[in-house]
Amino acid sequence: MDSALCWVMMECPQGKILRESLEALSVGLSFQKQYNMETSVLWTGLLPEDSQLDYLASMGVKRILCLEEAGGRGDRDEALLFGLQELYLQNNPQYVFFGATPLSLFLAPRLAVLVDVGYVAKATYLRKIGDALSLTRPLMQGALSEVLRFIPPTRGLVSLYPRAFDVPGSPGDRPSEELTKEIHQSAVPVEGAGYREVIERTLEPAEALEVEDAEIVVAGGKGMQTEANFALLQELAKCLGGAVAASRIAVDLGWAPKERLVGQTGKKVFPELYIACGISGAHQHQAGMKEARHILAVNTDPQAPIFQIATWGILGDATEVVTQMIGRLRGMREEQGD
Repeated sequence: MDSALCWVMMECPQGKILRESLEALSVGLSFQKQYNMETSVLWTGLLPEDSQLDYLASMGVKRILCLEEAGGRGDRDEALLFGLQELYLQNNPQYVFFGATPLSLFLAPRLAVLVDVGYVAKATYLRKIGDALSLTRPLMQGALSEVLRFIPPTRGLVSLYPRAFDVPGSPGDRPSEELTKEIHQSAVPVEGAGYREVIERTLEPAEALEVEDAEIVVAGGKGMQTEANFALLQELAKCLGGAVAASRIAVDLGWAPKERLVGQTGKKVFPELYIACGISGAHQHQAGMKEARHILAVNTDPQAPIFQIATWGILGDATEVVTQMIGRLRGMREEQGD
């Protein structure tokens, strides 16, 4: 039987580990604990800092493989793909877990083809039964679920459903494992060059983020009172590095485009923090945001349904509260020189 290895793809594009990668790490660590599988981390982006290595070691990770871009032909994503292929064929892991990021969704299915193994996307639940891995994923917007298995049953690549898994908790006083760091260079071979041509790369500004992709969502409703007041939410979102969303009535009033609607007939979001400003929180709106990890509700009505699901609540005028939050955040930035 092949060695019991599972890998976790970890993206750190700007010096910060992506939340989606931490969700994948949580799955990998659970396999290490429950099924006695050695979990290794595939690291992309800037080389890890000492604090990041200490964090991984404290979680029980014993090996980290850093894919360093070697330059030359092709684009960076292709170079990473062929580097992953080379490492996979050398190490032959049973499972590789990917977070729900654009890069991972580019890499995972292509890698599956190159190494000739199965691939499942949008997994929400994973469980080993004997030697086989069973995976559950939603169908028809969550109305149904299907259970899948790989062929052969002991090997495959998995992309996770966004926000379906928690990030690893604090290890507490647990002693750190000895961590081995390996650096590998990746470059597109001559035969593989030219799949794509990258013209330009630009970072999307925070205010242009789609609400589904934002870690912080600032949403406004009728309680913002006017379109001018609603525009304050954009400034708050900019200060927090988040995106602006809206309730149905705010969209109907023309304060926000339909693409920003969160609710039963709009987008469904799963951010780290959802700030509901002047939103009563009827069940239609809750259907789109109740799975947020933390909810801050601001409303003048103490009986507003939003307070029933909120992590924190502020009883007050949303416009005044938002204005004060912006002022406080600007002050903090000035004090920090940012």
